[in-house]
Amino acid sequence: MHVHDDNAGLSAVDLLELNRDLQGSHAIRLLAATNISLYATLMERHLNDGSISETELVVRLERDLDDLGDAQSGLALIKSWASQGWLHRIVDERHDQNVCYLTQDARRALDFLRGMRRQDTIATGGSITGIAARLKQVAVKVDTDPARIRKHIEAEIAALHEELDQIDTGQRPQPDVTDCYDEARAIALQMERLITDIGQYGTLIEQATAALDEPMDTNVEYRDRQRQMYTDYQTAWDSQGRDSHRAFLRMINDPDQRAEFEADVAAVAEALPALDPALRKVMAGFFELVGHQIDEVERIQQRCAQRVKRFTAFGTMEQSRGVARQLNEAIGAARALLKSSFTDSRLDIEVPLARHAISSIGALGFKIGDLSNPKPAAPGDTEVDLTSFAALTTQVDAPAMSDMINDAITSGPVSLPEVVAMLDTAYLGHVIVLWSWALKQPDASDTAESVTVRFRSLDGRDREMAVPRLTFTEPITTVVGAST
Repeated sequence: MHVHDDNAGLSAVDLLELNRDLQGSHAIRLLAATNISLYATLMERHLNDGSISETELVVRLERDLDDLGDAQSGLALIKSWASQGWLHRIVDERHDQNVCYLTQDARRALDFLRGMRRQDTIATGGSITGIAARLKQVAVKVDTDPARIRKHIEAEIAALHEELDQIDTGQRPQPDVTDCYDEARAIALQMERLITDIGQYGTLIEQATAALDEPMDTNVEYRDRQRQMYTDYQTAWDSQGRDSHRAFLRMINDPDQRAEFEADVAAVAEALPALDPALRKVMAGFFELVGHQIDEVERIQQRCAQRVKRFTAFGTMEQSRGVARQLNEAIGAARALLKSSFTDSRLDIEVPLARHAISSIGALGFKIGDLSNPKPAAPGDTEVDLTSFAALTTQVDAPAMSDMINDAITSGPVSLPEVVAMLDTAYLGHVIVLWSWALKQPDASDTAESVTVRFRSLDGRDREMAVPRLTFTEPITTVVGAST
């Protein structure tokens, strides 16, 4: 007996790696959360229709939490969702306030839960009729037999003439309500999924540029990161998400198409009153919800363009720094060897040196005279000065972070952990730079209590580290001032 395996082309190791990648996604983490029932309830009630001001969201969440007998703080819940990658918190410059909306991963998880709750299925009485009709349309387009194509077109023309005659005589038969309900429900389910998937193009380009702000130590790293960026951008460009994004833009910007679509939605809603209320709401608000997704894609495109611009401009400077850094490290290593070596002995490795009077890099060899084991390293008696790490502002989005902090403190002091939670994706470089800025605030104290924050490492894994609960009270004036 032959058993068909859809994954026959993948080895067990490859398939396991793919599943591990899925396990680390924000959508799967939300579905696996201990409080998934509470989170899904609150997200669906208050965040399913698009963006909402953070102040109003806090009030709504705390009202529901009181009704449910939960003592959590609404603001703490928002910050937790943002740190987990389920919620965007951005500053709306038009209204000068923070707004919140769900990420694509959170929307995908909620779609899955709604489908299970409603027991969604396409296996209905009228589904086979709709499938056959749509399949016939595709078959006619790809068919190369003129006789079959002509037969189908003539049959459609005859059916249309019959409908026109029935309209003229006032004898048009009533449609099959079951088939209409099944087809309308299938369309509404597809619309619900499209609202989430239309933002997939934005997610792809966000992932393509996510690592561009991370520090680079070598020119090889810069080259590899640049090549990976172009590869990921090509994947996003060739994706179905981009095609859907362009198609919806054309439709929304065409007033005739949009008016016709809205008229069809109104006709279906009026003729089919028993349609599921949630699906009816999706159909009625389709353009508004898709428009929100397109706005988000545009915001991501702007953010990614700024990252690419900084990354490209940083490349030339980084290459110059890389050459100087390698020379300095080589000279320092050579000087260290000279202190404990004989200058007339050969060494098995070559050390490059540069002298003032020459413009080329030579190679001198030395042999270590003392072959005994080195003494164990002793712990240093100095403290790390985190303010020196402010130089990393050239490798992170310092202008955007300083603007974010300045906007946040207009409504009161903001702690370092809260600022970290505001970032869409926090890496170690972001945490260190924010920490160094916080130490320069007027009331900075080394004795502040420690709080654990989450950040993402270059390997894609989530990490944790303890930072003091320092407070931002004064604005970050300029990036230059923040890095000095």
